Amino acid sequence: MKSKLIKLSAIIISGVMLTTSFVNTGTAFAAGTHDYSTALKDSIIFFDANKCGPQAGENNVFDWRGACHTTDGSDVGVDLTGGYHDAGDHVKFGLPQGYSAAILGWSLYEFKESFDATGNTTKMLQQLKYFTDYFLKSHPNSTTFYYQVGEGNADHTYWGAPEEQTGQRPSLYKADPSSPASDILSETSAALTLMYLNYKNIDSAYATKCLNAAKELYAMGKANQGVGNGQSFYQATSFGDDLAWAATWLYTATNDSTYITDAEQFITLGNTMNENKMQDKWTMCWDDMYVPAALRLAQITGKQIYKDAIEFNFNYWKTQVTTTPGGLKWLSNWGVLRYAAAESMVMLVYCKQNPDQSLLDLAKKQVDYILGDNPANMSYIIGYGSNWCIHPHHRAANGYTYANGDNAKPAKHLLTGALVGGPDQNDKFLDDANQYQYTEVALDYNAGLVGVLAGAIKFFGGTIVNPPVKKGDLNNDTFIDAIDLALCKNYILTQNGNIDKNNADMNGDGSIDAIDFSLLKKAILG
Repeated sequence: MKSKLIKLSAIIISGVMLTTSFVNTGTAFAAGTHDYSTALKDSIIFFDANKCGPQAGENNVFDWRGACHTTDGSDVGVDLTGGYHDAGDHVKFGLPQGYSAAILGWSLYEFKESFDATGNTTKMLQQLKYFTDYFLKSHPNSTTFYYQVGEGNADHTYWGAPEEQTGQRPSLYKADPSSPASDILSETSAALTLMYLNYKNIDSAYATKCLNAAKELYAMGKANQGVGNGQSFYQATSFGDDLAWAATWLYTATNDSTYITDAEQFITLGNTMNENKMQDKWTMCWDDMYVPAALRLAQITGKQIYKDAIEFNFNYWKTQVTTTPGGLKWLSNWGVLRYAAAESMVMLVYCKQNPDQSLLDLAKKQVDYILGDNPANMSYIIGYGSNWCIHPHHRAANGYTYANGDNAKPAKHLLTGALVGGPDQNDKFLDDANQYQYTEVALDYNAGLVGVLAGAIKFFGGTIVNPPVKKGDLNNDTFIDAIDLALCKNYILTQNGNIDKNNADMNGDGSIDAIDFSLLKKAILG
């Protein structure tokens, strides 16, 4: 992916090639007041870009996405269509998909009032159900769960739209009595249990189906312990944390105390590096659920051992994790912003019951850095603000192929809401689609982002009460934003597109043309 300081108008209008460059002004930056409501909306929308299957184009804000990979599972005689592509690629990896769905479900569970107040609950539930529909398909009987479709190395030789990636993809891995995958089964179990909790008052039959599947997947992971196969891409180093995490949610859903007994046993299991994970120096991610599991156990049992584990981790982040000159907590050179977002989300969940101003300040600093309060004066969420990454490492949004090096061009489509990997420890960001440690986007990146933005709305405000919208709202989602501008451009160029033509006619002259585009751009950018 690649990023450059550039106005929205340049992204939409210009086709000029931009050279690879580091983004870092080296000058002071001004902190601003951010619209957490719009950022939350956009971060949820992102998941539409990674939908897979015959229904990928339905309830999708991106008109450049449609049905793809419609024969997944045919090699094993099971319908494994649906779900989400992992990142800029098109593999459906089990561990990050289960993790992402669980964290998104947790976000809604903890901060539902933020989603309700900003009008984002319906879309959030649509995204969550797209996950859980796929998980239910992937679990054809009580002892089987298919968790990876697509082979990573082969998939990564392709650059192009998912709709044009034809041919049979292997149903590569499954968990069953002879093949353990406790990590993947547990994350998926947690996601399904959270869907039960979030959905039981909407569709009790569907919610119960999710809970029953969650129990079965957890039982599989407990009975046959070990990590699943993530190839070299998502190979876990632990599974006890995942089992503990899943067990706490099953306890919440069922009030069966045996799940808490399990959780307290499983959280003591270490990882392959023999680290003391009750003194965790990492954060919540697809390969480390010790801190959120400890937080859940502290909430449920009140035991000091779990409170101590949480406080150790938070203090480590406050005092030991590298801080960039611009104030970002920089944990790793690969997808650093996902870690800052995830840790900040956990801190805000903790602060619901244990107010701590130092944690609130740290979390807000990380969120605002992501949204633009950084030395580069750019937003690391595509489509938010006025400057963002224009070369995200995402095939569908890129819109080109490897031919003639076209994949290095600025993305043809606006990947609204995507959190890119982020800068280096000197706040420098390389805007280049081939430098994926900077410019990759992924399900797990946005999962923690959604959570921390919802938490930010609760603690710091940012709820936008939108007046009735007409002119400029081409997709009738009550917002006037970059998506509407992209739809307007597409309609002017092609005379096609599912838009509200009355709202697109900004000057009311009966036609939709460059004047309307200019007026809409001005309305968005000011």
